[in-house]
Amino acid sequence: MEQALHTIADLMPLLLMLVLGAGCVIFWQWTALQHRRMVHAERLAALEKGAPLPPEPEDNRVSHRQPLTREAYMLRGLLWSAIGLGIVATGAAVACFTSSPSHLTIACLGFIPFALGLAYLLYARLIRRD
Repeated sequence: MEQALHTIADLMPLLLMLVLGAGCVIFWQWTALQHRRMVHAERLAALEKGAPLPPEPEDNRVSHRQPLTREAYMLRGLLWSAIGLGIVATGAAVACFTSSPSHLTIACLGFIPFALGLAYLLYARLIRRD
């Protein structure tokens, strides 16, 4: 029983980070949705009254964005790869100094952003230069 409580106490910071991170993402998406609903209602009210439409806000033009350039994909790839390697190196260093295999497990999570960075770099390499 005491061992189980000790294991739960060790995992509590990770669980707390996951819950808070998910909560922040959910709150961010909810506020964006509320903003879009408000802009939509404002435009509908202007149409019903016969008034000219208010100008569309800059942050509401998601569908009109220009496609990313090759350089932008390369920059994203380099950033994500560096972040992933940094996580792996930090986790491996902590595991060496603490002699704890659980830190190696966390260090392996750094391969996810590293692989994402490699995918961006590969895509930047494969797209045609215009």
